[in-house]
Order: sequence, then structure tokens, then C-alpha cells
Amino acid sequence: MIPIAKVRCERTAGEQAAYWAGILPATWSFMLAARARGLGAAWTTMHLPYEREMAEIIGDPYEKTTQVALIPVAHTIGVDFRRAPRQPVESVTHWDHW
Repeated sequence: MIPIAKVRCERTAGEQAAYWAGILPATWSFMLAARARGLGAAWTTMHLPYEREMAEIIGDPYEKTTQVALIPVAHTIGVDFRRAPRQPVESVTHWDHW
């Protein structure tokens, strides 16, 4: 699955926040729906350096759109999913100071 925004994103960093806020939750919801159906999905952007070539392959009008991600979807091996190892929240969250 390749989520595609219907406009070409060539905006400043400040303008991009609103731009991405529209498509990222929808893509994440797709991934959650896949998981609820026993499918695994992964968010990757490894194809984006080749976005123009990918657009030609899939018939995407490159000049008018922006590919956001590439979401491979597949059946998983087993169902023993568990949380990924993470840093303690205190090491990445700051209140009233850095």
C-alpha cells in the first residue's frame, strides 16, 4: 500500500505540519485495521528516493501528488506479538526544561 497525498509537497517545515497531519492518521489507522485482521504492516520510506520512478510504475501523476510511505502488508508468522524494547519515558520526556 502506498498512501499518496493529492498535492505535491514542496512547502516550508512549518507548513508541512498541517500537510502531514491529514494523511498520517489515516495511514496509521490502515495499519491498525490490518493488524486487527491478523495481518502485519510496516511503515517504510525507503522507496522515496525513487519516488518519480515508482510513480511511473504505478501510474501516479508525480507532478500532482506526493507518496507518503510504502506499507508492506503480509500474513505474519505466529501471533506472539510483544512490545518493542523502548527507552524509559523519563529519558525522552522533559517538563519545563530540556
